[in-house]
Amino acid sequence: MTNQSENEETINWLRKEFPLFLADTRKTVKPHIEQWRKTVTETRQALNKFAKEYQTDIDIWIKLAEVYPQLELHVDNIIDGIDNTEFQVGTDIIELAHIFEAIDVQSDPDATSILSVISSKNFQKSLIHSYYETTLNIDRLPLIQEALELHNNKYYAGSICLFYGQFEGVLTDSLEKVGYIVKEGDKIKPVAKDGKVKGENLTGLVPKLKHAMTRKDELGKFYEEIKSHKLVKDDEDQTISKTRNDILHGINMNFNTEKRSAQLILWLYSMILQVRVLGI
Repeated sequence: MTNQSENEETINWLRKEFPLFLADTRKTVKPHIEQWRKTVTETRQALNKFAKEYQTDIDIWIKLAEVYPQLELHVDNIIDGIDNTEFQVGTDIIELAHIFEAIDVQSDPDATSILSVISSKNFQKSLIHSYYETTLNIDRLPLIQEALELHNNKYYAGSICLFYGQFEGVLTDSLEKVGYIVKEGDKIKPVAKDGKVKGENLTGLVPKLKHAMTRKDELGKFYEEIKSHKLVKDDEDQTISKTRNDILHGINMNFNTEKRSAQLILWLYSMILQVRVLGI
């Protein structure tokens, strides 16, 4: 067969068969094309709806991206503080909004730390609001607010003593609310799981924590953290209960630091948030 006849055969095939092939292909592909067009249309509509509904949030993130280079060193210093084991509880409490509210871009980044966040109005308002949302004794709130005011005015000896007292007070109120203890006159007595009141008097933070741990509720791990956490890394004498006793009994006279006051604010805030798990 000559090349000319082969070409003629190919041409004849194209004239006869190729239109049928195209028709079959178009029939097969058409549903997929229609689905693709539908998907593109729906995606475009969804994106337009999202952009319209969240335009304010989108604008905020765009602005944040623009200014973040100025914030980065401040943020890094704050994150370093949150990662510090001495402020371990802070990772459960501090939110992104608290961090950004505490940053003054005009200040030296080295002057910004986790302490800046704890002293910020937004963070402390969150603490107060969280207390309001519980059923704990509202008469305690003015004392907490006064301790915060002392902290903000750098009267750390006053704030620390007041925070230690309110910390144990919030724990005691919580345990009484859920029926773990009862107050009989000036004594605080443990209540067993069967509802029987025991004769011993729970004095101090640790006995109350140990009793709470026997109830094996959702806060068992938190009770253990309060009892054993060291406010100064690797120093066995710097637990919350031990430092509280040394300070309130006048043994320790070098305690009045911003750091210690800030640590107690975090622990108090954490306590308020945690006890809500018990329905308080």
